[in-house]
Amino acid sequence: MIRTLSALLRRKGYVRVPLTKLASGHYICKLTLNNVDGVFIVDTGASHTCVALEKEVHFLLNSTKAEKQSASASSADMDTRQSVENHLRIGSWEQSKQELILFDMTTVNEALAQLNEDAVDGILGADVLHATKAVLDYRRNGLFLKI
Repeated sequence: MIRTLSALLRRKGYVRVPLTKLASGHYICKLTLNNVDGVFIVDTGASHTCVALEKEVHFLLNSTKAEKQSASASSADMDTRQSVENHLRIGSWEQSKQELILFDMTTVNEALAQLNEDAVDGILGADVLHATKAVLDYRRNGLFLKI
């Protein structure tokens, strides 16, 4: 008999990625984007995985102006850029053709700074979470991704 969520998911081909809970209540994870390490908020409500606009060069992204504007829960329409064909690695899960949205994350990082938290590089969104059949273990601060 399987006694833990972790054991069950590992048996089904999932890998565990540790999460850190911030003072804001957000969870963050470490990942690698185009062979550059980053810290991203895990956001099940974000439709796409996003990168802070000022991190475009840092993560070696080639972006173009997005066809549509985006909206967030905290602001109205905002200008965005998009980048395709990116290599994303989270734990031992990898995707070599990851599409990303770039936008100004200044307000997000300012809010984190007010809580004495470090800035984040982006947001891990539902596109990746859905593709990996992700399971969040809030009790043990873990994210499980299907390989």
